[in-house]
Amino acid sequence: MKKFLEFAIEKATLNHLFLLFIFILSIFAYKSVPKEIFPPATLDKILISGGYAGASAQTLDKMVVKNLEDELKNVQNLYDIDAIIKNGSFTIVSDIKEGANNLLVLNDVKDKIAKIRKDLPPDMDEPIATILTKSFPLVLIAIATDANEHKLLDVADRLKSDLTSLKNLSEVDIRGWREDELQIAIDPQKINALGLGLLQVSDLVAQLSTIFPIGSIKQRGNHFFLTTQNGKKEKRALENTILVIGKKRVRLGDIANVSFTLSEPVTLSHFNGKPNVSINVTKTKNGNAIELVKKIKKLLLTYKNRYPGFEFKIYTDTSIWIRNRLNTVTSNLIFGLILVFTALLLTVDWRIALVVGMGIPVSFMIGLISLEMLGYSLNMLSLFGALIALGMLVDEAIVVAENIYRHLEMGEDAKTAAIQGSLEMFPAVLTATATTIFAFLPLLIISGEMGIFIRILPVIISILLLSSLFEAFYFLPLHAKEILKVGKKKKPSRLWQFLGDLYENVLRFLLERKRVSTLLLVGSILFGTFILLKETKFQLFPAFDTTQIYISGSVNVNSDVEDTQKIVSKLEQAILHSVKKDEVSSVTAIFGMKLDAKNNAQTGSNLFHIFVNLHELKPQNFVDRYITPLFSIEYDSSDMVRDRSARAIAEDIKRIVETFRHPPFEEINVIVPQAGIVKSDIEVSLEYEDPKQVLKAIHMLENGLKGIKGVYNITDDAKEGEKELKLILNDFAERLGITEGYLASYLKSLYLDAEIAKMFKNSKLIYVKLKSIAKDSVESFKNLVIQTPNGQKVLLKDIASFWTQRHFYNIIKENGKKIRTVYASLNKKVITTAEVYDKLDPLLRKIEKLGVKVKIKGEQKENKKLIREITRAFVIAVFLIFGALVWMFNSFVYSLIVLSVIPLSLFGVLVGNKIMGINLTMPGMLGLVGLAGVVVNDGLIMLDFIRSCNDIECVIQRAKLRLRPIMLTSITTILGLSTLMFFASGQSLILQPMAITLGFGIGWATCINLLLVPLLYSVVKKVQRKV
Repeated sequence: MKKFLEFAIEKATLNHLFLLFIFILSIFAYKSVPKEIFPPATLDKILISGGYAGASAQTLDKMVVKNLEDELKNVQNLYDIDAIIKNGSFTIVSDIKEGANNLLVLNDVKDKIAKIRKDLPPDMDEPIATILTKSFPLVLIAIATDANEHKLLDVADRLKSDLTSLKNLSEVDIRGWREDELQIAIDPQKINALGLGLLQVSDLVAQLSTIFPIGSIKQRGNHFFLTTQNGKKEKRALENTILVIGKKRVRLGDIANVSFTLSEPVTLSHFNGKPNVSINVTKTKNGNAIELVKKIKKLLLTYKNRYPGFEFKIYTDTSIWIRNRLNTVTSNLIFGLILVFTALLLTVDWRIALVVGMGIPVSFMIGLISLEMLGYSLNMLSLFGALIALGMLVDEAIVVAENIYRHLEMGEDAKTAAIQGSLEMFPAVLTATATTIFAFLPLLIISGEMGIFIRILPVIISILLLSSLFEAFYFLPLHAKEILKVGKKKKPSRLWQFLGDLYENVLRFLLERKRVSTLLLVGSILFGTFILLKETKFQLFPAFDTTQIYISGSVNVNSDVEDTQKIVSKLEQAILHSVKKDEVSSVTAIFGMKLDAKNNAQTGSNLFHIFVNLHELKPQNFVDRYITPLFSIEYDSSDMVRDRSARAIAEDIKRIVETFRHPPFEEINVIVPQAGIVKSDIEVSLEYEDPKQVLKAIHMLENGLKGIKGVYNITDDAKEGEKELKLILNDFAERLGITEGYLASYLKSLYLDAEIAKMFKNSKLIYVKLKSIAKDSVESFKNLVIQTPNGQKVLLKDIASFWTQRHFYNIIKENGKKIRTVYASLNKKVITTAEVYDKLDPLLRKIEKLGVKVKIKGEQKENKKLIREITRAFVIAVFLIFGALVWMFNSFVYSLIVLSVIPLSLFGVLVGNKIMGINLTMPGMLGLVGLAGVVVNDGLIMLDFIRSCNDIECVIQRAKLRLRPIMLTSITTILGLSTLMFFASGQSLILQPMAITLGFGIGWATCINLLLVPLLYSVVKKVQRKV
């Protein structure tokens, strides 16, 4: 270690150049590191998607999904197989175990799909398996025009093409997109009148166009590729096409209506009440949101100039949120740094303050470079980790710098003082750093999406502490040698003199009654902790303001997208006319889609989702108003015009919605979305076999929830789907030789609405579809003339009976079991998740007697898992800290004295939560684990100083020497956290509980370390008065 210090000091020019190199690297790292509000919080997943046009959800489940689920259960490194099956399509999503090779898992899944291929219909496409890539919302672009829809979609397609060329974009999806189609609507009556066969007609129509190559001719000196014209391009030409069936010839136009049109829309959208097409843009993990949006805005400017009749507008711009949230935490960080430096200037020699202060930015620069190299992003959690570490970084530097100064006062030359002063403090500083890192690192054992979400915290804190350790023993001794000088010895300040005398008197009073004092102090702290714990409520995340309000729901299940648009537009207009312009920036409505309680997109012609996009809140406190603008890198307050919270505005919207809670609306929910892993406060899944029993259970559960105060937005996913018309062949059909297979083939060409061919027109791919001209009439369907295999004609209703039944809109399965889920939101000021489940417990037991298995999910499931894993992390942290203390003191007893500070500091945390009016939360519990490592540092320094004492006076005098360093390190740490403790706003409120835990915990632990550690030492060592 001595040679390392000598190299750092003797090679001054080289090390100053090294420092400049770190500075330049940190600038490059800042520019290239991705910037987000929160880090990614999703596991790697496998997605399997497939479909079969016209197939019901029940048919798809029996035909494909069940077999696939059985096969996937045998794939190693896959777990939690979730399936959603709708009429005509299905998706299966499964989590990949952490550490597994994604590509190998994907290949295994593809092998399983190939294995069941033989059991699928010949004309069904093979299901597609992909690795579900993590994408992050970036922007939504609205495109509107008075031009026709073809032109609008053409421009949207061109813009999509240009957007996809931008690097680090994940998905560019056009909402409201419609494919070009050639629709041939056959008239069955005309076919029958002409004595034609329907199957022969459909086969001939399917052969009207082909887009595939024919072959090639390789004549010497002249090579040709053989192709067709890919179908006739004009409607008239197609109508004049002659079809030859047997000996009969007929024009296509005589038996069918031919039209070039657009496919039926899956979704439609409005922007501020006007029909539009919107483009949803997401980015990859490595994409810099702020820079990408700048490029997108530049591209849109060129489109505005190129297409004068078009309007292009960005809304739901996440880069604004990211910039504002990062500004908030960054300015808090810089202001905290200034507070810490000011505190140093007021309490220590200005030269020591300068040497210590220089080290903080160096540690941050090394941390930023490490962050970029390890592939992490700059987000609120990583910046908050830096804020937590801020005060700790100063601790190490203060101890080393003051000891070097002490050596200078002893008359040593600058170089010797720098080396010896640093060398003496290395074991203690190394142990203190290790205990803090040991406290935070066990948080890495937290599994699942929550583990991924908070992983950056222990990583960034550990990186910064190690960076600080390196700086304290590499750059700091060099700076100390060049800057520190011994001046005239100053008298202690009156404040420190007063505090020292007060501390001495209090400690003497306690030590003279050491057993009684220890018993009373420990007893009262434990009793107070017990009382506060009984009153403490727990919630996963604190509530905070947001910039969106969701209004989602459904109308009558038999509505198509155009019907849904017409119905919901009335609600949309009511909202537009009632909201204030200084609160709401825009209102976007999507018809045919909604986000469910887990924020997953669901599609269905009768669904809708309205996004009420809010302006940013006006600055809420002193820091927001004056500090954030001053210290932000890119500050823009133009959108900060809103006075009221999102929840207050949502209450107004709820009053409007109440007037629409009647048919044809089946469900309407007003939701203020929150960040975090869990999207729904209450989530109860019901595993079932009998649909009637699960509907009864849902009804009981929802009625139970309605009776609990503070519960709202009660909804479920057990929505009825469209009716299914089953055909049952009779004996007459069998005598005519008509089988189910024959009848299915005959009817599919008219009713399946499937693609039968493709063609090109103006370089565009056109899908050719065949259907009956009377496809959507049940009466025409029943009276359809069927040609038997031997050429006879018979009505469909004469050979089959019809049975109508209705199933759920979709089938939802978890690990092969069918489930339905009830969701609800809570007002956490009124009731917590745990309290709701306590009230529901008797009802849930009653539901299970119906043969329905109850599964508690959502926040409660995550709470139990987190408490279990955080407890495990805490035990590991304490064991590691205990090991470090035993290494330093070589004594179990001394180590336990220091360790006793950890449980006793909980009282300060609970008092802090009570003062600040918040519940105990997951971020607060994570703070408790980290607190364990921070609070023992002052304790080990105190015990290290007094452990050689054998009398009370010695303990008092040596403890008094540690008063200033202990208070100084605690004050700097608390000051670093103060802005987030007392001035948190917006989404930074999610991190406030951890700041409160650490701030109040450290403050209380300081009192324990100054009073209780000397007391416990005196009791254990049986220290007496000096005779």
